[in-house]
Amino acid sequence: MKNLSKTLALVVASGLAATVAFTVVAQNTAPAAPAKQEGTKESRKEMKKEEKATEKASRAEVGKPAPNFTLKTTGGKEWSLSDAAGKIVVLEWCNPECPACQRVSSDGTVLETIRGATEASKDVVYVMINSSAASTTSLEGTAAYLKEHKINTPALLDSEGKVGMMFGAKTTPHCYVIDSKGVLRYQGAIDDGNGGTKGKMNYVVNAVKQIAANETVSPAETKAYGCSVKYKK
Repeated sequence: MKNLSKTLALVVASGLAATVAFTVVAQNTAPAAPAKQEGTKESRKEMKKEEKATEKASRAEVGKPAPNFTLKTTGGKEWSLSDAAGKIVVLEWCNPECPACQRVSSDGTVLETIRGATEASKDVVYVMINSSAASTTSLEGTAAYLKEHKINTPALLDSEGKVGMMFGAKTTPHCYVIDSKGVLRYQGAIDDGNGGTKGKMNYVVNAVKQIAANETVSPAETKAYGCSVKYKK
């Protein structure tokens, strides 16, 4: 009987040990919980919201600091808005293939604007920007176009359209005037004319004069006329 009892005890003990061992192994080999997936629909939405918010915050707005940018000139050199820090900067969007641009260049409006602005303040930097990258001939013809009309200013090529969109440039010509502190003070048409008729009131010169006299720029915004900027699709 004693031997039988010992044998039964050993059997029970072995069974319990086996059960415990199986339980431990089963716990250790249980399938891991699925890892948290990256790039879920919700997270992508949040990223897009953040991108839009950042993009909106960096857009040019009258009365606020103009966003800095860097583009290459027609000669291949880099030019940044920060290079003109401490000066009044005039930005004019152009397109050699736009009839309105051809009009303001051929009838002397652009040259008169440059002369009037520089006479109002010796610290004026006038810059042309071409964002019409949908037409390669437009970009390629920028330097020759300005030379033909004797417009001797830096000419920047915005081949990706990022700077044009940042400033909200809609037409050619579309002009912006930034004061010496880097604040955008005027945006809109070059004058009160239209695509085919020369204007009497030059808004750009007016803005520069008022900035130089420490006055409030009025009007600070006007509707720009001309051809739509041919952004790259």
